[in-house]
Amino acid sequence: MRVKIRKYPYPYQAMLTICSDLDETPNKDIYFETARYLNTTKETLLGKGVGLEVGNTIFFDMPAHNFSYTNTDNDGREKIHKLIQSGHIDCLHSFGDFVISREKIEKYWSVIRQGERKIEVWVDHGQAATNLDNDIMQGQGAEIGAAAYHTDLTVQSGGLPFIWKGRVSSCVAQNAKRSYASIFNRKQFKASSKTILLEFIKGWLARLGNQKYAMHSANKVLRKTMLTDGSPVLEFMRCNPSWGGVSIFDSARGIHNVLTPAVLNTLVKNQGCSIFYSHLGKVFSEREPFSEQTRQAFELLASYQQKKQILVTTTRRLLGYNRTVEELGFVVKLQGGETQIHFTTAYCGEDLHGLTWYVDKPEKTSLYVNGEKYLNLQINQPDQTNRSSVSIAWLPLNYPDQL
Repeated sequence: MRVKIRKYPYPYQAMLTICSDLDETPNKDIYFETARYLNTTKETLLGKGVGLEVGNTIFFDMPAHNFSYTNTDNDGREKIHKLIQSGHIDCLHSFGDFVISREKIEKYWSVIRQGERKIEVWVDHGQAATNLDNDIMQGQGAEIGAAAYHTDLTVQSGGLPFIWKGRVSSCVAQNAKRSYASIFNRKQFKASSKTILLEFIKGWLARLGNQKYAMHSANKVLRKTMLTDGSPVLEFMRCNPSWGGVSIFDSARGIHNVLTPAVLNTLVKNQGCSIFYSHLGKVFSEREPFSEQTRQAFELLASYQQKKQILVTTTRRLLGYNRTVEELGFVVKLQGGETQIHFTTAYCGEDLHGLTWYVDKPEKTSLYVNGEKYLNLQINQPDQTNRSSVSIAWLPLNYPDQL
């Protein structure tokens, strides 16, 4: 009896999310049309939609040229809440440049927690005072006694389990052996070689005990760690597999240089899981936000999903899936010729979507979650490994009709 958890939801060989910081998004039209373009197949101001599943970030008090919760109108705020509820705004990108007091933090935290679905992912922003990293991102959010301290409210309550503190890798395909292959560019030999060397050095520094680059060496999407006030969190690492380094082509103006066949093929070949670091609000112009090259890059990514090679989803869903798999333990029992898979978990709903087990006889397999038989077990055809499997189905998010 051979039962083994599959790395990713059937039938995909890799997972990817585009975790876009909304810095410099010029207005609400571009913010919401970007979401429609990425998540539907409708005609939009940016072109015909590509039908992926991509989330976005939000923040509050910002300069006037940045779209934010406080800079938009009532219509914009209503749409923000709808997208939070649908899961398509899934990350809080700090509280914003101008939030430096506990009073504002409490006000905005209450606003963002109104609905049934909550934002559970935090992404540090620039040098915002509320950032949770006080080294790379120079924040005070986890420093007890600081004016912008908030982890007792936001993290220790369990509200923000997933935290990004500034770490970005040039290597695509986390949760796999580090690969530099897709970074190399013959036409940019010097620059790409430098990027590879820097990433190689980060790995060696980590092996020598350097804590700043510890995640680079392990090359894992998630790790358990603590903030400076001792709050336990799950920290995640993003990647920007650009030949020019982690701060080059990290926007809509350059994403066609990282969503390439070389990068996506490496992700599939290595069975990797990647959170792409980008700023899709940094567009070419308000009149023409995306170029033809940008659209072609997203169409290319969509083709990999259509071929069932890469599952594209939101940051929150990718992190939730990985957390569940990493913590998952199960027991296999043989009862009357039936294979029973039993597991207990603190998670539910979308965090269980996609869980897949390789089994010899899927039609004679049952699944028990926290002691209850799961009634909608999906039986799968053999995948590229020629092994059969059963799954809890991966169900897509529903994009709001009126947006």
